[in-house]
Amino acid sequence: MLVTFTRTGERRYAVTAERPAGDRVAADPAPGFHTHVPHDLVHFVVERHLGLREGIYGTLADGGDAGTFRPLDEPYSKKWARRNARPTGRPDMARSERFAQLVQGAWEVRHAARPTPSGVRAWLDERAAGVDPALVDALVDRLDELAPRWHALGVGGSLALDWPAPARSGRR
Repeated sequence: MLVTFTRTGERRYAVTAERPAGDRVAADPAPGFHTHVPHDLVHFVVERHLGLREGIYGTLADGGDAGTFRPLDEPYSKKWARRNARPTGRPDMARSERFAQLVQGAWEVRHAARPTPSGVRAWLDERAAGVDPALVDALVDRLDELAPRWHALGVGGSLALDWPAPARSGRR
């Protein structure tokens, strides 16, 4: 699946997924704009690295809507929503969100020009409890590779990344 992150405004972006079934879905606007590492890009890095197949991008590849994506090639309808619905509360979704918050916070700490406030440090330490620090470093390193590419984009510019094919076929 090809996932494209497009800067749609000075402080806006969209995420488009061209799915294995041939249809396209998008979240526009996507949540959590950041000039260096937008939130959904962090989710992509986390889910791909951890192999989360029931997070946002695995759900999309399997034919779901991840709760926020809408069709680009057909009108959004109740029929489309039913066809693309997937169970909520999947463990990978919660794990993805936890890691995305942790990794984005760790990336920001790594690149801060000033000391990290104690409240932020305590929050990160709580999030990181039981997590291998080498794993967090590897994820932050991957963001370090992507952040300059994203930051250099002007409005209308895109960053396209590949998501591996699903291990099982979807309902479509």
